Amino acid sequence: MGHMVVVDEHDRLIAQRIMESRRRRGLSQLEFGSLIGRSESWVSKVETGVMRVDSLALLRTIATVLRVELSYLIGVESDQAEKRGHGSQPPMTLQHLLIDPTGWDICDLERRRWFLVQSSATVTSVLHHLRPGIEEGLTERLSAVKGKSVRLDADTVHGLEQIVSGFRQSYRSASAHCLLAPAHGTLNLLTEFAAEAGAQCDRVVSLIGQMGTLLATVLGLDLDDPLAAKPYITIAMRAAQQVNDAELMAFTLGGRAFLAAYGNKDAHAGLGFADAALDTARRGIHPRTHAWLLAVTSEMHASLGQEQECQRRLAQAEIHLTHAAPDRRWIGIGSFGGDKLLAYRGGDLMRLGRYQDAQAILAQSLACLDPSLKRHRCTAHIDLAEALAATASMEDAADHAIKALDIIEQTGHTASLQRVDRLHQHMRQTPSAAGRRLGEHLHYVKGMR
Repeated sequence: MGHMVVVDEHDRLIAQRIMESRRRRGLSQLEFGSLIGRSESWVSKVETGVMRVDSLALLRTIATVLRVELSYLIGVESDQAEKRGHGSQPPMTLQHLLIDPTGWDICDLERRRWFLVQSSATVTSVLHHLRPGIEEGLTERLSAVKGKSVRLDADTVHGLEQIVSGFRQSYRSASAHCLLAPAHGTLNLLTEFAAEAGAQCDRVVSLIGQMGTLLATVLGLDLDDPLAAKPYITIAMRAAQQVNDAELMAFTLGGRAFLAAYGNKDAHAGLGFADAALDTARRGIHPRTHAWLLAVTSEMHASLGQEQECQRRLAQAEIHLTHAAPDRRWIGIGSFGGDKLLAYRGGDLMRLGRYQDAQAILAQSLACLDPSLKRHRCTAHIDLAEALAATASMEDAADHAIKALDIIEQTGHTASLQRVDRLHQHMRQTPSAAGRRLGEHLHYVKGMR
């Protein structure tokens, strides 16, 4: 039976959806309770926010009885924060992020999403109460921010910054499944420290935002789960706003461009986020970040067939890469330099239909990209395979697509696998040995996931 625990905003959202779905089915609380093996009193407490549903198995049963998707019950809308009353501040609970360890299963979409969305609610709660000027409803523990109970000094935060940087750089070669759990644990550690960071609070909040962008990238692009990625994008944007970090905000908006263009299949929205990122970028931003944002914008223009704007952004990116780098660590994910910009140029040409030009540039970029840059090389191989297939060079196209699959087997990058799958479907329209060869590798990689 249920037990009494602290109820947060996400729990109340679930309760509201249960109540609305129950009423649509025409069930009383007594009838509904009997169908799921719970009492009328239990149903009433859940729906009124006194008790939370802390079992994923029970939520599955509820979804089945109410004839709704489980993802609907546990989802979080992007505008959820706007629906909350601005005048009220729920009491802050610094509960450990491992809310339900038995519910954690990295390979199960629904169990993973349930765990991560609940975890994100805790981080968001912490950030909300760390905002300057917030006084009411602070717990005794949070009062340490303005008191003398401080657990972090500058040297410790410097060490945490190196750890976060290491995670973000490891994205270029680490698999999504290997990276997700330790990255989430690091976010947990940062959130644990945030309330008692004292003078280092802004630096810790910035690190929380940086880990938010990494988790959103892994969830939204590698694991193709934009619903779970959304709250972590929100965490990153809130962190950037609270510490007035223009670079973190610009980088997060750049990440949203990819999620919109490839997660939601909306290139116009992707371009809108990319332009917003460039508007946010201001003097003092790391030139590598500025160059990356320009490259992202060029890709959005190329996807929309806007060659002139695409080429203009690529030229601007090249100029920014020549600027002297400031004496601070880059907060980007993976790597970005002249070799990757060359790959962007080749990919843009492919999207613009200039296949012969794209083939030459992409081959050049693959010769330059370090073998450790697995995701970057994978993207370049797929871009080149698509450009070759467009000119009927099917054998060469299959070769590069298979090389991409070898990398996907290591990284688990779902968006790349989907691109190879679409290429294979295209090649199957004209039966060939190359298409069959690619199909065999594709089915093997799919079977291993």
